[in-house]
Amino acid sequence: MVIETEICVIGGGPAGSATALRLAQLGRNVCLVERQQFPRQHVGESLPSSIWPILKLLGIDQPIAQAGFLRSSGSILHWAGAFERRGMDGGHPGLLVDRGQFDAMLLRTAQATGVRVIQPARAYRPTRGRSGWEIPVRTDTEGFQIRAQILVDAAGRQAGLGRRFRPASQPLLALYAYWYVPPGFGPQARIEAGASHWYWGAQLPGGVVNAMVFVDPDACTGLSPAGRRDLYLNLLAQSTLLSPCLEQRRIGQVRRADATSRAETTSPARDLLRVGEASFSVDALSSQGVQLAMGQAIQVAAVVNTVLGTPEHSDLALSFHADRQSERIQAHAVLSADFYARQQAVSPSRFWADRAQPLEWLKQTKSAPNPEILPDGQLLKLSPQATLMMSGVQTASGIEPGLVVTHPNLPRAVANLEGVLLGPLLRRLEDPATVLEIAGCWSDMLEASRAARIIRWLWYNGILIAAADRS
Repeated sequence: MVIETEICVIGGGPAGSATALRLAQLGRNVCLVERQQFPRQHVGESLPSSIWPILKLLGIDQPIAQAGFLRSSGSILHWAGAFERRGMDGGHPGLLVDRGQFDAMLLRTAQATGVRVIQPARAYRPTRGRSGWEIPVRTDTEGFQIRAQILVDAAGRQAGLGRRFRPASQPLLALYAYWYVPPGFGPQARIEAGASHWYWGAQLPGGVVNAMVFVDPDACTGLSPAGRRDLYLNLLAQSTLLSPCLEQRRIGQVRRADATSRAETTSPARDLLRVGEASFSVDALSSQGVQLAMGQAIQVAAVVNTVLGTPEHSDLALSFHADRQSERIQAHAVLSADFYARQQAVSPSRFWADRAQPLEWLKQTKSAPNPEILPDGQLLKLSPQATLMMSGVQTASGIEPGLVVTHPNLPRAVANLEGVLLGPLLRRLEDPATVLEIAGCWSDMLEASRAARIIRWLWYNGILIAAADRS
């Protein structure tokens, strides 16, 4: 048997399911192969409140809201010698989910939207031909071929498909186990620094807590499973926020998982793109792995839809995708290192010192924003370091050519701010003008209050600079 499709997605986790679902929404013919039967046990249960716009775009926000997952009221941190509560301002809550149930819901939604799901089934090494890919697939009962124009690798960290990974962080290992919920634990993620390790824990649906300890893998070298269990229990006993778990019964064994951040280094191609942990795994400190994978999936779907629908823009779309991926990897490395550096300032152990700086290839040049207050009467002009250029811009359905602004102070080229295209605004700035004059020049495009905010953002980032006179 041969299955013909436009796109074959290998992997049915959040990255693969979201990619397939979004492509089906865009009218594409998609087949998804997942090797495991769902629901499956999986770590990564904390979803920040910023996940909701992604869920809404995918049309799954209401089912997720009604699924009975715990609403997270923020997080409790014991870090850098101080206690801190975050995200408890009454805004849209995050979620503490059962990943088995969450992943299954996402995959079912993809299937209901038109994705052909083959599960459980194993995809073997694909063969690239002149007209696309041939992917051998085997289920428990039969073997067959899938022919696809484009292959999307969403198969997680597992090896294969010609990947070349590069470490994006120092090595990190997670030891974790599930426990019955201690009294008064509450629906907040708990993050705590130890002497040469750190903790993450959260209550999950069903009355259990996942308590994790992150250590340098060298701490477990030569240890038997019983030795890793004892190390985990001893470290858990040292935690202020998670030690109450030890007063409850443990559910199952102590498990381990590689938590090292890695980046895949092969360039995206017109017929092969990677998404989720097949592309990049984020440091667990961010608690944003699932959101990152799903946001990237929407981007990959836009790129694939562009390659198929407007092939003349393929190179632009692939360049856009590669640039956003590099920025994503670098930004997360810097944010994680900054957080580790806070703890290193009060706990100068080798564990913290090694992680207080990004790896050399991920270090950023510090920007130099303008700290001065902008007077309304200040004459402004466009900085000679600012450049307007054509680049890829993501739309709802694809990647299109658009005008973007670049500047050394910006981490990436910027097309719009607050939903307003910056290119047409900046093209009007031919002569020096004051804040009020610029806002008046833009009055046919946006209201005065938004114009003032955009002008101040441009000033802060050095895109607009002071002009001595009107010459």
